[in-house]
Formats: sequence, structure tokens, C-alpha cells
Amino acid sequence: MSKNTDFEFEKYDRYWGSCENVKKIMDQCPYCGSKLLLSHLPDYKNLFVQETSRCIDCGKGSKKIIHILN
Repeated sequence: MSKNTDFEFEKYDRYWGSCENVKKIMDQCPYCGSKLLLSHLPDYKNLFVQETSRCIDCGKGSKKIIHILN
């Protein structure tokens, strides 16, 4: 059984503009504009959180991001 581990590290340069624009980039599907379903898996020993997001409406807007905690 193989695991798909295509996580990318958080890059803050992709967020720009006003507070509302940053929330839209983080929370909305880039394809259909629906709200993304977010899930988080913390790893406090290694100080990071794995975030997985998925669009319930279209299924295309999925992303996997690693957030560094320190």
C-alpha cells in the first residue's frame, strides 16, 4: 500500500491584499469558489501541522500544506 505524500510547505508570499482577500485565498476553492473543508493533523514532536483541504462541491480544490510551528 503506497501513501501519497505530496505535501508542500506553507509559503506566505502567495497571500496578498486585504484581510478579506487573504481569507478568500485560504478558505475558498480556486475552481468553483465554494468553502473548503479543512482538516489538521498536528505533530508536536516535530513541530508541524499537516493541513488537508478539499472542496465538497467540485472535488477539485484540494491541497496539502505543512505549517511549521516554531
